[in-house]
Amino acid sequence: MAKSRNNLVELARFLFSLLVVGYHVQMTWANGGTQFFAGGALAVEFFFLISGYFLARSIEKINSKEQYKLFPETGKFMWGKIKGILPVHIVAIIAAIIVILAARLNEAGGLIVNGLPSVFLVHMAVVWDGSFANALIVPEWYLSAMLITMLFMFPIALLLRKKLNGIFTTIILVGIIIVALVICGFSTNWALPQNFVYDLRAWGEMCVGMFAFYLSSFISKKESKPTASKVLPIIEVILYCIPLIFGFVPFPADYSYITMIIAVICVFGALAITFSGKGLQIHNEKLNSIFGFLGSISLAIYLFHPVLISIFEYEHIDLPFWAYHLIIFPLSISFALLYTIVKQGISKFIQQRKNSKDIA
Repeated sequence: MAKSRNNLVELARFLFSLLVVGYHVQMTWANGGTQFFAGGALAVEFFFLISGYFLARSIEKINSKEQYKLFPETGKFMWGKIKGILPVHIVAIIAAIIVILAARLNEAGGLIVNGLPSVFLVHMAVVWDGSFANALIVPEWYLSAMLITMLFMFPIALLLRKKLNGIFTTIILVGIIIVALVICGFSTNWALPQNFVYDLRAWGEMCVGMFAFYLSSFISKKESKPTASKVLPIIEVILYCIPLIFGFVPFPADYSYITMIIAVICVFGALAITFSGKGLQIHNEKLNSIFGFLGSISLAIYLFHPVLISIFEYEHIDLPFWAYHLIIFPLSISFALLYTIVKQGISKFIQQRKNSKDIA
């Protein structure tokens, strides 16, 4: 593995979060036309796969212990995930409620009540079919699906890992979701609830992310030939770029499933190469720090941009289509930066107070 930390994947996280912004802008104001960023939903494939990668890494880390307890380890893992999401989620939810109260006061009660599953990030638990559409922040369906599927995937994987290697554990996880699909399909005459389909997507793509972890481990142990050390970084960059291009270029809707499959394959390969340490190496510490910081604000961008879109939508602010992009993109990044700076300031202040008490 590379000695210096490579934050190329954090840059990718930032760029994919921007794809989501463009996608929701065009979904809101494109009036059904095929516009740039029409395929921006492909960014979710990246986020699910990288979640699966880190899930597998956590499984292996815990499995390396001589002794561990299943449920405490599951609780610790899930709390770690929730803790990373919770602060920005709470701020975004409060902002969304303020916008609703200011712009749609007469409907505020119903909107907030219908959006309660999203407040608790359970709107993908098939609370009711399509409940994600009533979410106060619609893109949070990804976070809800990720957390809910992880809640089941993690203990099952950890339990299986005691007896099987990581690859077979992941294969069984894939088998479980196939069985669930067949049972649900026959019981509903294949009129699958949309929430279930999205949970299926989350589970399946996180399994692909787990496979990426094991492939990266395999690649990292292989001795690199001079040719491979030159070719792998090129392949890695191309694999990251393909889904980004697919998300930006206005492909017809009929090709959405094809582009989704290609995006999953590309992200799978890119993550495996990046985390193997055999891909593009960024040794410049300043550049790595910048990429790392951009990745750190991606979740805030993801959660804040729908609130900004809703302000323009609720107030019926009529602008040229391109103007919405020109305004929402910098505003989303600016609010994410502001949130991150304030959060870091608060954390630093709390740490200083703690240090002062320890000294006293």
